[in-house]
Amino acid sequence: MIVYVEVMMISRRRWNWMLLFIGCCCLVTLAVAQTQESDATSASAEGTDTTATASSAAREDTERTVYSDPPDTPEDGSSFIDQYEQGVQAYLTNEWEDCVYFLERALEGYRTYYESVANCRMECEYAARDVKHRGEFLHGSNVDNLQHYELILRRTLCLSKCARRYAIYRYLPFSEDFDGHYMDVFQELKVYPYLYACYVKSNRVTLAASAAYTYLVKHPENTVMKKNFEEAIEMPGIDRDEIHDLEEKKFVELLIGGIVDEQENNWERAIEQLESSIKQFIFDENQCRAFCEGEFDHGFLPDFITAIGNHFTYALQCKRNCTSNMGMVRGKYYDNLFPRHYQHLQKAYYHVKRYEESYRAGMSYLLFHADDFDMPEALKTIEAEAKGSVTANFFKARREAVEYNDRLQYEEKLARFIKQEFDLLDNVAGSNAELDDAEFEEEDTVDTMEGNRVDEEGETLEQNDQAELEEDTQPPADGSNELYPAETIGYNDHDEL
Repeated sequence: MIVYVEVMMISRRRWNWMLLFIGCCCLVTLAVAQTQESDATSASAEGTDTTATASSAAREDTERTVYSDPPDTPEDGSSFIDQYEQGVQAYLTNEWEDCVYFLERALEGYRTYYESVANCRMECEYAARDVKHRGEFLHGSNVDNLQHYELILRRTLCLSKCARRYAIYRYLPFSEDFDGHYMDVFQELKVYPYLYACYVKSNRVTLAASAAYTYLVKHPENTVMKKNFEEAIEMPGIDRDEIHDLEEKKFVELLIGGIVDEQENNWERAIEQLESSIKQFIFDENQCRAFCEGEFDHGFLPDFITAIGNHFTYALQCKRNCTSNMGMVRGKYYDNLFPRHYQHLQKAYYHVKRYEESYRAGMSYLLFHADDFDMPEALKTIEAEAKGSVTANFFKARREAVEYNDRLQYEEKLARFIKQEFDLLDNVAGSNAELDDAEFEEEDTVDTMEGNRVDEEGETLEQNDQAELEEDTQPPADGSNELYPAETIGYNDHDEL
């Protein structure tokens, strides 16, 4: 019993020490936690006034992290130009699978490069015009038009950052393509004749037909590829429903779908597709236009203003080609395709009794076709049915249509001005040069005639003296030893070389 009590007392002492130890640990832990919380609270209080600055700095650090040290080439060390060359080499050595592999990668790489470059230029052009987010100019007054150049500098900085963000440096740009060879290869779709042959040899007949069709959309007069396409669609295993333009613009499917829905009286669906097609059409064309703002080889070293004028003229011509190229749809060319959207929208909106949208679509169409006879009659019908609900907004063409038409007209006037004025300048310069040459030739002729007169007189005297001398020294002529005929024999009108 005593032993049991002693054991109990010893156990209680141990438990007391254990409880005391645990309590101390808890107190220490609580103190540390309170200290850390106090420090955090203090740090938070100290940083309250600098939250915006710190956040801004963090964003800048993030941007620097994202933009720093971009890879110069893709992970496999090749660019889409390298892949194109490898694909052509595989074609020449009859390695058809490798040919398909490299040429498909080359096309995909070029599309990525094209879209990245164009999107950067569009994004930075918009950012320079966005006053709300861009902020004020560095100086209040536009002295010497410096604000224009400030915007250019801001766009330049934006382009440099954007190129790093999209890792455009991974894809070889055309900075070393001095003769424009590779630019021409991809823009003129010269990859597809090789790809067609490799598809055929690797038994991908539907893709072969699509490759031939894609090239024909760009080059409809190419008889060789036309024959290839006709042969491909007759091959066994061909799926004609799957043949399509591999480079087709995204708006095309929307536009055609909207027209089909209109023909089937699916008015709401037609409106949805046509409105989407307008947005996509503008985006696709702006992408093409932005890509035109690339490098330009002047061929000489012009001064500042002349360099700007020459480069702008080059870009302007390229951008006008974008407008015309947008009209090539599935092998057929449609002049001024953009306004056709409004022609179909006017009808679709009318049938769902959305008269204002219908009227404004019609007004937008008339911007481009002022001499159209049918559209004014359709608008009169709307006025009669809408009756008292017609407001001033009915007569306003849509904003994007007005902007598109204004740009179209202004660029046409600029192109005409460049052609007329600079051609006239060249003609005047050419005429002056011809006059100078004529005067020089006339003076030269007079001098030559006077010189000939003096020479003839001198030669006559010399010949007389020489003849007298030869009469004394010259042996009799021997016709049998004559090496050359008396008259020079040459080619007359009846001789052939």
